Amino acid sequence: MEKWLLSFILGAILSLFLPTVPEVFSIIITFTLGLAFLLVKKLRFVSGLLIAAAYIWCQADLHYTVLAANAPATKNLFSEPMRIDATIATLIDKQTTDKRFTVIVDAINDEKLVQPFKVRLSWYRNSPALSQGNRIAAWVKLKPAHGFANPGSFSYQRWLLVSDIVATGYVLFDPPHTTADISATVTMAQRIRNQIDAFIPESEVKPLIFALTLGDRQAFTATHWQVLQSTGTAHLMAISGLHLGIIAALGYWLGRALVLLLPVTLLQTAPAFYVPVMCSLLSALAYAHLSQFSTPTVRALLMLMLFWLIRLSHGRLSLCLWVLAGMVLVIVVQPFSLVSPSFWLSFLALLSILIWVYWSRSSQPPGIITRIWWFVRLQLALAVMLLPINLVLFGQSSWLPWLANLWILPWFSLLLMPTLMLMVLVSSLFPLLASYLAMFSHWQLAFIWEQLRWLDSQQIMVLSRSYQTALCSLTLMAMVMTVLFRSKTMKRNIALLAGASMLMYFIVLPAHQHANRHRWTMSILDVGHGLSIVVEKQRRALIYDTGARFFSGQSIASSVVIPFMKSQWLQTLDYLVISHSDNDHAGGMMDILADFSPTTVVANIPASDDIYKVIEQRKTGNVSQSCQFPRRWSWQGLSFEVLWPDLPRWQENEDSCVLLISDGATNVLLTGDITAAVEAKLLPRLIQHKIDILVAPHHGSRTSSSIAFVDALQPEHVVFSTGYMNRWQLPADDVVARYQQANVKMHNTSVSGMVRFSIDQHRVNNVIASHYRQDLAPLWFLNQFATLAQDKP
Repeated sequence: MEKWLLSFILGAILSLFLPTVPEVFSIIITFTLGLAFLLVKKLRFVSGLLIAAAYIWCQADLHYTVLAANAPATKNLFSEPMRIDATIATLIDKQTTDKRFTVIVDAINDEKLVQPFKVRLSWYRNSPALSQGNRIAAWVKLKPAHGFANPGSFSYQRWLLVSDIVATGYVLFDPPHTTADISATVTMAQRIRNQIDAFIPESEVKPLIFALTLGDRQAFTATHWQVLQSTGTAHLMAISGLHLGIIAALGYWLGRALVLLLPVTLLQTAPAFYVPVMCSLLSALAYAHLSQFSTPTVRALLMLMLFWLIRLSHGRLSLCLWVLAGMVLVIVVQPFSLVSPSFWLSFLALLSILIWVYWSRSSQPPGIITRIWWFVRLQLALAVMLLPINLVLFGQSSWLPWLANLWILPWFSLLLMPTLMLMVLVSSLFPLLASYLAMFSHWQLAFIWEQLRWLDSQQIMVLSRSYQTALCSLTLMAMVMTVLFRSKTMKRNIALLAGASMLMYFIVLPAHQHANRHRWTMSILDVGHGLSIVVEKQRRALIYDTGARFFSGQSIASSVVIPFMKSQWLQTLDYLVISHSDNDHAGGMMDILADFSPTTVVANIPASDDIYKVIEQRKTGNVSQSCQFPRRWSWQGLSFEVLWPDLPRWQENEDSCVLLISDGATNVLLTGDITAAVEAKLLPRLIQHKIDILVAPHHGSRTSSSIAFVDALQPEHVVFSTGYMNRWQLPADDVVARYQQANVKMHNTSVSGMVRFSIDQHRVNNVIASHYRQDLAPLWFLNQFATLAQDKP
């Protein structure tokens, strides 16, 4: 049984490593072969692989074809405004004017759908009072579920898939596209949220209470995420398996207490064991309902139900078999959770606990002191074993989770969670009591949050991603495990692991760095409508533009550029070059300055500008106002030459800092948002240079890339940095035609994701282009979109 379950899990994993989902016929053949192999004992392991792969592909096909299945209602869904009838499926934060929420669409243009589907909507500019459960009828503009595609950053497209969302869009507010109707229906979870909102004053802690009671983290700010991630407590501040386990345990002990009150005659007909189990399950089910059955909560609920089912049936199941069966059950119920990092982090944490308990041969000791010591050692072992995993998944790790969990976990389990649950239970019947409980919970969380903020400030304990950090983490993990484990065999094996890690550190890493001393890369990141380019050589970087900043306060720099830098093990930023002041180019400048402290900032920033003053106060670099022709500098064997502007101006597209990068054999031209008039002035300065790579001026706008400019440069590659299905329809068709006529290889970040050029003048082919979606991560769950009936698959 264990082997077959393991093969099913392995087959589900392997099904993810295809660029596209197979055709329906291929899925049927795969599933049929899996069933046939199931009858042959020697081929049962293979049957698990095939059945799992076919199941995942089938679910994916149903997801991506749900729009086509609703034809003709969905015809022109992505090309024209549509009137939808839908139900709001997520909680709404009433404090914000711009709202983002998920709806279940069941009618389009008054035509009922065969299969309702989920859409993620944004409602800007004075959105009305909305609540979960409301029925809305509104005009919307939609496009397929899509996200930026870059290494290291959060994959919004993957999150949409896990949430079973097939399209995104926004509500139209301009006449004649106005909202038609909003019903007054409100869900219980929304009513509870509104009550908590009224009980608790506005504070930094308030969003944490929403997260713990309802699994609602939409009010989290960048500060919340930073503190929770660096302290390793993000799993504590939302409804997850841990919280559901606490509630299930509380329900079980409540059931045990209830048994003492039941008549003896009733206990003779209904065994006392059933009552606590049912209380445990009902408590967990109610808590999962509050979280709208979120993915982590359902995962934990399934594991709990499987555990109690085995106990009630008096079956004997090993821990290994329970974990494998639980994983298979979760994959069957939530097939897309496979691509969620939380799925793997949850099961790896559970597996780490089981491994430590087994190999340390530590049974639960009887004394209170020894129990506390056992808990301390368990937390240390868990922190050490998950250290490399956190480095890979999140780009950083820390010892802070160990320190935080030591005291927060008992507090959560014994005091905070019971208080919050009691508050929720009495909120409708006894609002005064609920308000006191809410304030008590607020006080507890305020104290906990203050300590977490202090831990977050101790940056010396945070490990950022780098080759050295990864190898040293493996070595340290091996050394600590040697102390924690008692088995001599395990000590010997771990010592060998430590020796191998040190060998890699002193031999493999220097050889790798020496082999790549001539190579340099340029990555044009997928940032939507905007621009951000990272030039890298020998683990040092130059950034040209930072992408946009949004009205919410979030920026492309914090969500894309900085995670990319960390994923590429880049910790040193020597130059930050800003082409001009437009938000889509300079919006994330402050975040880059705060995170990397670049040695030199090259930008035509006026001394009166607030950004200039901040840079001066930080003393992080040399502010240069001389991004002006003919400034030149050298960096690690590369030469940089400013070709424009003639005067150091900052405000307009025509003032963009045009930069020529060369290694002596390959020339790269970065143009910002210059217009055709500036292009004409640049041509005399470019006569002596053969341009190999051109970043298209102004994202491929009709006001740039003139015929004379394209014909004169004749670049080998041109890159358009544009937004997916953007409202300006960039790059313009006539601009694309010009580059096609010149036989230029075109790359578009909205189609390919990040575009990377690996350049080495010592190679025969000195420029190699690669794309994130097609080359670096050619996986269907990252790159496939929902299709309409008339679309080609």
